[in-house]
Amino acid sequence: MTHRPEFRANGYAVLPDPIPGRDLTALRAAADVLIAEPAAADGGNHDINRGSDRQFLHKRHADFPEVERFLFSPLMRDVTQIALGEPHLFNEQFVVKGPRTGASFAWHQDGAYVPFSHRPYLSVWIALDDTTLENGALSILPRDLDAQPGIDPHRWDEVGKEKVGYDGPDEGVALPCQAGTMILFSSLTLHRSGANTTERPRRAYLAQYSDGPILDPSTGNSRNFAKPLP
Repeated sequence: MTHRPEFRANGYAVLPDPIPGRDLTALRAAADVLIAEPAAADGGNHDINRGSDRQFLHKRHADFPEVERFLFSPLMRDVTQIALGEPHLFNEQFVVKGPRTGASFAWHQDGAYVPFSHRPYLSVWIALDDTTLENGALSILPRDLDAQPGIDPHRWDEVGKEKVGYDGPDEGVALPCQAGTMILFSSLTLHRSGANTTERPRRAYLAQYSDGPILDPSTGNSRNFAKPLP
């Protein structure tokens, strides 16, 4: 993939073309179904949901055939080649920030949420709505993946219900984008998103792929999913 050098040097890449309209429609429809369901109970330690202010609706792709088709499509196999050789679906979730009070999300590395040593994986963040600085656009701290290959120290913020891996000056690259845009970043890349202060929800979809199964050393079982792409 032509974006691979950019991805290695910066820890992320923005794909210029939005996903096909059929896929965007399917993801939006699934998001709306899940949003309408009763909110899940607090998940205990390190639960990052904040009610209607910030929802993570995860691991439901099997309930939506068009979403499942998209996750295992030739398009996604091509996209994951930016970082992976044999991509496996590791996790997937809709991220929804409610209107007016939609909560921000602090600087963190996705890999910090996996509590054991593992190979870096790829996060594919897809805007389901046009994202702006006012409704919670993603920001990235560029990272040379070869020079900085590890997980930084993180602390748990009880108030924000999130892990925080960076407290320094906000020197990140803000990435407002149109609906359907894919932003790819490594599980080592620090990123955040702002609050939603607009009158409409801000919906996004996060699909994560690993280079083979990620196994929990304490059990030998795979963490989350370990479904190979065809």
